[in-house]
Amino acid sequence: MIGLGDNSLNAAELFVQCLENEGVTRVFGVPGEENAELMMALDASSIEFVLTRHEQGAAFMAEVHGRLTGEPGVCLDTLGPGLRTSLPAWHTPTWTVFRLLQ
Repeated sequence: MIGLGDNSLNAAELFVQCLENEGVTRVFGVPGEENAELMMALDASSIEFVLTRHEQGAAFMAEVHGRLTGEPGVCLDTLGPGLRTSLPAWHTPTWTVFRLLQ
């Protein structure tokens, strides 16, 4: 827990607060056991979580959302194979001037 007095935040809540400060309005992804705390922090925030069926789809959706809105595209992956399947979507932001947070 991070904070002073009664205003304590865990790491997930602090991360979500940072996303809000950067103007993020949507996060695309697949929930999992390893990101449960982050999912709860997103649920309590103003950021909309867009559930996808596949991590690669989430990464492409985050990229397109970022291009259309000018916001950073944010993709939430699961560990292991979930992260690996989103790798093809990283190609475009890597070679263009686009911000993708994964």
